[in-house]
Parts: sequence; C-alpha cells; structure tokens
Amino acid sequence: MRHEILSVSKAKARLLDLTRKVQEDGRAYVLTRDGKPVSALVPIEDYESLLETMEILADKKTMRDLTAALADERRGRLFKRDANGRWLKHKRTKRVA
Repeated sequence: MRHEILSVSKAKARLLDLTRKVQEDGRAYVLTRDGKPVSALVPIEDYESLLETMEILADKKTMRDLTAALADERRGRLFKRDANGRWLKHKRTKRVA
C-alpha cells in the first residue's frame, strides 16, 4: 500500500481532499504530530481487513486450526470433494515461487 506522511495540521486543512483520494485512489496517509506517527487515514476496505486479521490472529483455536492445516499441506495430506461430494485425496502440484 502506498502512503504519504503528513502532519496532522496539514491533514486538517486538507481533510476533504484527502478523504476523496483515500476513497477514489486507495491512497493512505500516516499522520504525524511533532514528527512522530500518531494515526493513519486508510481506505475503509483496508481498515476492515486489518480488523479481521487481528481478530483471526487473536483467536487461539483458529490459529491452531490454521497451523494444523498448513502442516497437513506440507505433508501432502490434501483432500478435495468430487462432483458427487465424496472426499478424494488431492495430489499436490508444484508451487511457483
């Protein structure tokens, strides 16, 4: 994500324009006070994604399940459903780095 650094006082004077750029162009702004970052102005989609990610990372059961799923994938224990809904062993394809 591209972002610009802007003082709070400059952002205050340009808030309507900054909000439009955030919404239309997906730009983000780090706002500073006395040269130190204090907040950010980001597209709402990015903000919601960050909240969702934080929620997932804070959920111990979900993280255990994700860790187990990744371990299964590394060991080649992959399954998928066929057209009739039956589970079939799935062959791993080579990853492209």
